[in-house]
Order: sequence, then structure tokens, then C-alpha cells
Amino acid sequence: MFSFDTGDILTAAATFLRISCIIALLPLFGESNVPVRVRILLSLALTAGIYPLLPEDYERTVTIALQDVGTLSLVMAKEMLIGITMGYTAKLAFDGIVMAASMIGIQMGFNTASVFMPDSEEQTNGFSALHRLLIILIFLALNMHHIYIKSIWDSFQLIPIGHALPSGSLNILLLKVSSGIFLTAVQLAAPILVGLLFSTCALGLINRAVPQANVFVMSFPANFFVGLFLYMALLPLFPGWLQNHFETSQRQLMTALALLGH
Repeated sequence: MFSFDTGDILTAAATFLRISCIIALLPLFGESNVPVRVRILLSLALTAGIYPLLPEDYERTVTIALQDVGTLSLVMAKEMLIGITMGYTAKLAFDGIVMAASMIGIQMGFNTASVFMPDSEEQTNGFSALHRLLIILIFLALNMHHIYIKSIWDSFQLIPIGHALPSGSLNILLLKVSSGIFLTAVQLAAPILVGLLFSTCALGLINRAVPQANVFVMSFPANFFVGLFLYMALLPLFPGWLQNHFETSQRQLMTALALLGH
């Protein structure tokens, strides 16, 4: 039962290396507030569950690589490349959502008071912190994290150990996914930003009609209540939008894996 040879150990090590690189960059799982021990244990648990299901061809690939240290290092580097590519692609799906909250928070005046976010280790405004927590709760309630866990298993089906082959098309895809952060942020923030634009225009008209009014002082509570009202009105639409957003992220992830497997 516990008889392992060198090929078994190195195959399991290559599997763990790919999974650990994915977990290190995945949203939620790879955040800095998650202890390193928890991430390592999660990677070991997934490795223990996936390794027995791998075909024997995977072990043969690693056994052949044992004949040369350079070849074995190349196999491990390819596994790291797969993990980093998957984790980076998945992380971008969350970055666009956080960027949208930052854009809204600045227009609502929250940027004058920043708070420290332990998970991202950076200063952010209070609205972005609230928005991030709500998105995480909706994300977990919809079981969207299952998408990324399933993608780990799919990666072994699409790309056997040591068979990754980067192409120029992968670079183009990653550039498109990276630029999609701004598209996601604008799509999510546009309704509230438009409402704040009309609020600012109304305050400008009040300033022209009543010059004695201190519009600068009035703008802070006005933009705050208008933005908060619009955010609460749009909150019921977030689950449907997030589901479509993360399904699109999954398709991009599968496309990146397909390009890596060529």
C-alpha cells in the first residue's frame, strides 16, 4: 500500500507544484491574510485527491525526465508556468470588481478617509472595503469558488505533466484579459457614476442660482447619499452579473489552458 518509487514521488511533487502555484494566486485562497500553512495544506489535500486519478502516462513522463537533471527542471518549470497562468487569469476577475469600487468611492468622497485592508495589505477607502466583503459573500454563496477548484482538475486533463508549450497566442490572450479589468470596472461602476454625474451637475446649477450656498460642503453628503442609494438599488442585480462574469472568467481560463497545451 505504501510502496512508492522515485517516479511516484516526483509525479506527486509535480502535481503539488502546479496546484500550489494556482492556489497561491487564486482570489480568496491566495490572499495574504490566508496563512501559508493553510494554503500548503489545501494544496496537499487537492494533490492527495487528484494524484490517484492521474493516468500512468504522467508517471512515465516524469520517469523519462529523471534521466537528465535539465529535463526534470524543465518539467517542473512547465508545471509552475501552468499554475501561474491559471492563478493570474483567475485573479484578474476579482481585480476588475475591486477597481470599480475604487472608482465609485473616489467620486463619493470616500477617498478622504482610507482604511487598511489586511487581505490586500494596502490602503483603500471604506466603500471599497464594504464592496469587497459583499462580493466575497455573494461569490461564496453562489459556489463560484467551485469553478476554480474544478479548473485545477481540468488542467490535468488538458495538459499532462511536462507537456505545456507556451505560444504567442497565449501572450495575446493574457493581454486581452488584463485589459478587460478596465472594461469590467466601467461596466460595474457606470450606473452609479452616471448618477453621481447628474448629482454634481445639479449642485453646479444650485451654485449658479444661489452663489451664497456653500456647494462644496453640500457635495459630500449629497454624493454620499446618492451613491449609496444607487448602490443599494443595484445590489439585487449583482448575483446575476457576477455569475455571468465568473463564467466568462472560466472560459478565459480554459482558453489559456488550451493555448498552453498546444
